[in-house]
Amino acid sequence: MFLLKETFIGVSEELSHSEHAYVLPPVVQPDHVLGFLEVINNLTGTVDPMYLGDILGEKIDLLPHVIDVASHLGLIEVLENGNVRLTQLGKEIVDGDVQRVKERMRKIIDKIEPFRTIIKVLRRKKRIIVEEFMEIAERFYPYNTTEAVKTILEWGAFAELFRMSPDDEYVFIT
Repeated sequence: MFLLKETFIGVSEELSHSEHAYVLPPVVQPDHVLGFLEVINNLTGTVDPMYLGDILGEKIDLLPHVIDVASHLGLIEVLENGNVRLTQLGKEIVDGDVQRVKERMRKIIDKIEPFRTIIKVLRRKKRIIVEEFMEIAERFYPYNTTEAVKTILEWGAFAELFRMSPDDEYVFIT
């Protein structure tokens, strides 16, 4: 119990520095963002998002979240007329091989929460118990923690930022 109390205090300290940061929607997977970038690139790099829902085959309510994530990562810019355009970084992601994409994502993902907090904690500790990881997730996603944890782990594995131990007891920095 002492460890969890100590952990919770450490998490609170980490969160206080970034309480106004953008938080990843719990439904947006890396594949959503990468597929979105690919479609924009195939459509000359600038497109009206109204037409993207049909092309991407996603639920219409997911698209605004994907646009927000891509924008906060600096992969697209939203123009005054509402169209979206790939940034230079977005083009590099679309044109890059898998390892280069993962490398670029590792460099930019800490612009959004909960990755900023998780990365800070893991850099300091190298590994955390799953309960501490769950506490961090619960701070950002109090109502849909289970879904959010899956998304966070998906992004962490994709970008090779962190991974869960085979026994599901720890989360390690990679």
